[in-house]
Amino acid sequence: MNSPNRVFVVAAAVSLFASAAFAQAVKGSVTLDDPPPALTFHGLVPGLDTMEKVKAALGEPVFASKWYNYKMYYPAKDREGLYDIVHMHGSQPNAGLAEVEAASIPEGFENEIAIRRRLGDPEYELRMATWHMMDYGEKGVRFALAADGHTIGVAYVPHLYRRVPPGERALVDLSNLREGPQPGPDRMPRIATLGGLLAAATEVDITPTGEDWLGHRYEVHDPLKARIAVFRAQGVTVAFVGADLFGVSHADNLVIRQGAAQLGVDHTVIASSHNHAAGDTIGVYGHYPAEYVAHIQRETLKGIEWAVDNLQQVAALRTASRELPMDGIRVQGLFRNARNPGLLDPTLSTVQAFDKNAKPIVTLVHFACHVESLEKGAREVSADFPGYMCDQLKADGHGQAVFLNGAVGGMISGDNPERTHESAREMGLRLAKLVGEVVKISQPSRPFRFSVEHSPLHIPVSNAGFIERYKSGMRELVRGRIVTDMMYIQLGEAQFVTVPGELLPEVSFEILEKMNGFPRMLIGLANDQIGYMVPAYDFRDDYYEETVSQGPATAAQVRDMAIRLLDRGE
Repeated sequence: MNSPNRVFVVAAAVSLFASAAFAQAVKGSVTLDDPPPALTFHGLVPGLDTMEKVKAALGEPVFASKWYNYKMYYPAKDREGLYDIVHMHGSQPNAGLAEVEAASIPEGFENEIAIRRRLGDPEYELRMATWHMMDYGEKGVRFALAADGHTIGVAYVPHLYRRVPPGERALVDLSNLREGPQPGPDRMPRIATLGGLLAAATEVDITPTGEDWLGHRYEVHDPLKARIAVFRAQGVTVAFVGADLFGVSHADNLVIRQGAAQLGVDHTVIASSHNHAAGDTIGVYGHYPAEYVAHIQRETLKGIEWAVDNLQQVAALRTASRELPMDGIRVQGLFRNARNPGLLDPTLSTVQAFDKNAKPIVTLVHFACHVESLEKGAREVSADFPGYMCDQLKADGHGQAVFLNGAVGGMISGDNPERTHESAREMGLRLAKLVGEVVKISQPSRPFRFSVEHSPLHIPVSNAGFIERYKSGMRELVRGRIVTDMMYIQLGEAQFVTVPGELLPEVSFEILEKMNGFPRMLIGLANDQIGYMVPAYDFRDDYYEETVSQGPATAAQVRDMAIRLLDRGE
């Protein structure tokens, strides 16, 4: 195993993810001649005012840090322990104000009735079980409200721009979907009710060890792992792999999936966490690490083989799901949407299999967040917060933890204060504590069902930049289309839909509303990494996500395929 202090030196390379900086704060500008926004934050206007004016209005922040761009913390008015966060396009006096995500509630906008009285109907509404988002993008403001209608957060963004044009869908209502504690008796079902379900789980080390494997200098801070859970019932075997990786292409994942098939696994899901501190395992940024990819494939198959050989009877299958609080129009200290503040799925879900002694064999953990908490990225290899979370869950007696990321597109990113290892560790441990709380409200998953639907998916590539990359040999196109695939898996009441990249949350909501399981999980970067999937109505010519997308048709294709798979699985 690598020593944490071992350093490899090769030719210098440009930062892999420097261009992602443009995705971490809202873009857009207004002028003094434009009409004012409907609401301002202490008189400040995003897209117009500067750092100098921000500090003149608010004073010095209690904390500030660079998080791709620059963020400043101010205590929220009358809400102890919560903060208003001001995001800037840099730290210089002339740096522009990007947006504000505030827990302070402005006078006259304390609830939904007051907001509608002042602003009318929103351009777009998202209704979930415990909260509600109202989007007035053209007026420069978005609101998060609790289930009872009182305001819990406000986002201030450059006004004059509609995110959702007239004629597009204006309401997505997920408020009827199950979450939180469930009614009914809390008892473990008998083994017979689980269809003879077997399970096993393990983890393998996939840390890079070769001096030239990543194509640049790097230091190993903590190991990368592939965490594996295998389930077998009713003649079907499925493997879930949650790997501490940036992403793996369809072709390279296919090597693992074919190898797993030879071991008796019918369906394999290899889900990358999208870890930016793991190196570019696709080659999309210039260096394809062939030796490292082969190492990942070998070690992952060893782990799958071990799990297949050590399957044991499952005495209980328990599931849980909880929406985390959206105070400040983000999950404070954990998740935020840097592209479209407030447009976020804060759901944390778990699936646990227990052995005959009532001890967890495995805990699947699902939520959506970019894994990019470290400033040095792949130059300081680390599993980032999922590594700390999974290790702590294992130490706390939850069995082997397997993290499956969600719809992270639109820059669903960390809200942790700094991009340091200590901040990543704190985030991971906080998430582990939350998972521990969520599993306490889990319930037996019944009736039992275990099924898989699978389909290939061909996506046309209209992004000229991506076409050039694929021509270089990094990926083969078939008649101008990417060849990938998607799956729908039902395990007990739990439903999984695999997505081959970074789906924006607004598209995920349209899939989730068609799912009736508990919990409902979209697994991002599953068996592929084709980049961002941006809905056509929100496709922009000056944003980072669009430059790393096949084109505006992709999101709708993925959504429609997911719904077809769900229909087939009924």
